[in-house]
This record gives sequence, structure tokens and C-alpha cells, in this order.
Amino acid sequence: MIKIDIRDSLLQTIEPKHPFVFELWESPVPVVVLGSSQKPENEVHLHLCNHDGVTVVKRRGGGGAVVLTAGVLCITLAFHSTTSISPYYYFKKINAFIIDTLERHFLIEGLNVAGISDIAIGEQKILGCSMFKSRQNFLYQGSLLVNPDLPNIYKYLKHPSKEPDYRKGRSHEQFLTSLEKAGYPLVPQQVKGVIEQELKRNFIVIIS
Repeated sequence: MIKIDIRDSLLQTIEPKHPFVFELWESPVPVVVLGSSQKPENEVHLHLCNHDGVTVVKRRGGGGAVVLTAGVLCITLAFHSTTSISPYYYFKKINAFIIDTLERHFLIEGLNVAGISDIAIGEQKILGCSMFKSRQNFLYQGSLLVNPDLPNIYKYLKHPSKEPDYRKGRSHEQFLTSLEKAGYPLVPQQVKGVIEQELKRNFIVIIS
């Protein structure tokens, strides 16, 4: 059996000499991840998950349910910062960094911050994220839809019990997109290498 690891433990690796650590990864199998306060029966088609052997887990941070699978690049950042106590301050900085990286390296157009903490192309979501805070330690977890099998994501998620205003009641099919579907035929390894390089160069900017 494959152990499901959504990298929450990265938060425990922060220390004075290493105030910023990160990991970019893909899940080897589909897994549904719920926000910390969500109830699975409200967000997930549990009978389909049970039938297909898809594990449902909870993360430390809030936000909505996501499906992690091949083609979804997971971005996990753990850091210590005394600059701000607001998770929204870091949502803004990290998502702006991701947008800038995608624009400069892959010439992706139409990227914007949407809702509280999403990134969209136009009005379609390509990244959702959550934040967990413990004193001055923060854990950011984002999932970027690079080239996943989108119907496999739609399959396991119900319409969310709470949704951002910009969703406007749209179905998963109407609301979600991927870089590939938007006309950018990339694979996660390409995007992973570039974001990792930029994180190493710019982590001070992110946590300050």
C-alpha cells in the first residue's frame, strides 16, 4: 500500500539555520485532500472514492477540497517570519511570485489572483492553496493544475459547500482549467524546475 503523504510535516523541519524550506511534488496516486474544517460527506463523492480506492485525508490548513493526482504540481512551503501575522499577507506574496515566475519563464498570459487565495487564467481557476499558521511559522500548500486528467478531478468532488464569489455557481467543468487546456503544453517537471530555481533565489523576498 502506498502511504499518503501531503507534506504537512515539512513545518517541523524549520529551524533557525533553515527558516525557509520547500518541496514541489506530485502525488503518485489520486488522493482527495480536505480543508481542516470540512466534512467529507459534504464535499466528496465518498462512494466513488471507496469504489476506486481513493484515500480522503485532511490537511492542517483551511480552504476547499482538492484532488491531487498526476499532472497536479503540489507546492509546499514552510517558513518562519516575523514580518506579518496575517496569512493573507503571505498568500498575496507567494501567489504573486508564482504568477511572475509563470509569466516570465513560460509567457503565460491572463494570470490573476482570484478570490481569497486562488490563481486563475481569466476567470478559470488553475491553483488553489491553503495556509496553516503556528506562532510565527507558516505552511503554504498550493496545487497547480499543469496537465492532469481534469474529468478525474471532477469525478470525486461535489459542488463545494462554500465557494469564492468569482465562481458564480459554475460547475467544476466550467470553473477549473489547466495550463495544458489553456494552451500551454507543459509538464509538471518543467514547471517544478523553474519554480524551485526561483524559490532558491527569492525566498528572502517571500518571507520579508
